[in-house]
Amino acid sequence: MKTRVPDPNLLSFSYFFPTGQTDHIWSDEAAAATPKLDRNVFLEMARAAEDAGFDSVFIADTWSGHQRVAERYGHQSPKFQAPLLAMGLFAVTEHLGVITTVHTSHHKPAHVARMGATLDAFSGGRWGWNVVTGFGDAEARLFGEAGMAAHDDRYAVAAEFVDVVKRFWTEDDPIEHRGRYFTAEGRIKAPRPVQQPTPLLVSAGASAAGMAFAANHCDQLVVAGNTVEKIRAVDDRLENLLAASGRTVTTAPFAIAIVRDGEGEAEEEYERLTRTLNVHATMELAADILGGVESIKEALAGEEPQEAAKAWGSGRGILKLFGDAEQVAGQLVELKKQTSTANILINFPLWNPGEVRRFRSVLDHCRDAGIWVPPSERSFSW
Repeated sequence: MKTRVPDPNLLSFSYFFPTGQTDHIWSDEAAAATPKLDRNVFLEMARAAEDAGFDSVFIADTWSGHQRVAERYGHQSPKFQAPLLAMGLFAVTEHLGVITTVHTSHHKPAHVARMGATLDAFSGGRWGWNVVTGFGDAEARLFGEAGMAAHDDRYAVAAEFVDVVKRFWTEDDPIEHRGRYFTAEGRIKAPRPVQQPTPLLVSAGASAAGMAFAANHCDQLVVAGNTVEKIRAVDDRLENLLAASGRTVTTAPFAIAIVRDGEGEAEEEYERLTRTLNVHATMELAADILGGVESIKEALAGEEPQEAAKAWGSGRGILKLFGDAEQVAGQLVELKKQTSTANILINFPLWNPGEVRRFRSVLDHCRDAGIWVPPSERSFSW
């Protein structure tokens, strides 16, 4: 068994794993320059992340979406199913955690309890669950449903779902649950999760219902904000909720990182990539995201649809870590000082194994500053 005892003085780093040719930025140049996704690339990228010193990789996932143009131009496709992909990554790594997206709207708790226990036991305690309630009506119809439930209702379902999963993981005697949304009796077959008290649970909802769910059920909350002040504002909202629950939940900001040696080179590369932003693909992808994620809709409220899509597709709404290794590390030190950030999700627009390994120089500076220790020297990956 591995008890997770995070050190509040340290940052952990999660690589936002490629689930398409581009994530941020949805640039045609980036789509053409990044490796084509297949078995060998996935495994090499996981090895590169571990070599660089990343604590974990984070695999986003959706079941469906209106993304035909995005596929045609080489964006956001293929998207391999996250928990299945995780098993392959665990097989070629020793210390790297893998956080996978699994939806609560389209499964039963016993499905996820057994799958999660298998992933955690197989990896020796390196699995984390990104709890997602669902992603739009097109996705719901795949499962024979007319559409998604109302936003806040989905979080009520997710809360009961997670409670049942945790009972399957932690109770030795057969459970008996008869709730509003689920009925479950008995025990799942061994193994049980290695992590104690449970595997890491992450969510990303910044709406009132989403944050209340994180405060009551999760360990980390993924945050989208393009300044330290905006991230600290989410910290404050979360802290108020935690005062009532007595739990500890940390934040995990999402960021774009471009590390280059020359002065201004990182910023120049970002500007170049945004000039080749594929507007048609961005509009299509953003229609799914802006239509299904309340916190992002709120952040971009008041903008015209095309401008809101461009803003999200170019990453204007999230942190930018640009500069040489020492400059980027300095930004991370400041982020740690001013917020409750425990983990940071790093996205590389021009991802490849060399780009990921280059980040090790940033982590070495972070180690010198006392905010990071390699996961190989700890008993957990978070």
